[in-house]
Amino acid sequence: MHEQDVVPARRWLRGFACELTEQDRRNAGVFTRWSVLWSLGLVASTFALDGGWVPAGAPAVVVALAPNVFGLFALRAFMRFLRETDELQRKIHLEALAAGFGGGVIFMWGYRLLERAGAPQLDTSDGLLAMILVWAAGLWVGMRRYA
Repeated sequence: MHEQDVVPARRWLRGFACELTEQDRRNAGVFTRWSVLWSLGLVASTFALDGGWVPAGAPAVVVALAPNVFGLFALRAFMRFLRETDELQRKIHLEALAAGFGGGVIFMWGYRLLERAGAPQLDTSDGLLAMILVWAAGLWVGMRRYA
């Protein structure tokens, strides 16, 4: 396909796409489904705990930890995707993960100092959001670089 044959929106979206085999698509789909279940579980647990719908003690601990089961399955699915994909995809994803981890660490330690300088205190999930955003940016850059 020639560049002039690609509509502008698709040209822009091409940076988010990569060549995946059918097996890679399946593995990525499994990871996505577990991740969505994990996210929904986190939201449901948050509402249940904050709304006082769960008695304190052991039941609250079970509700708080329950979404982690989905997270473990998501992690397992992502590890399978990495193990079974080709070298280029593995390189793109591992470089993006390294950037996400490093960017998250820099953000969290840097912001910790800003808090001591008077900035408002952030929640733990804000650092995780920074990691995820840098990871996504790393994927985008890697896919554009090697596409």
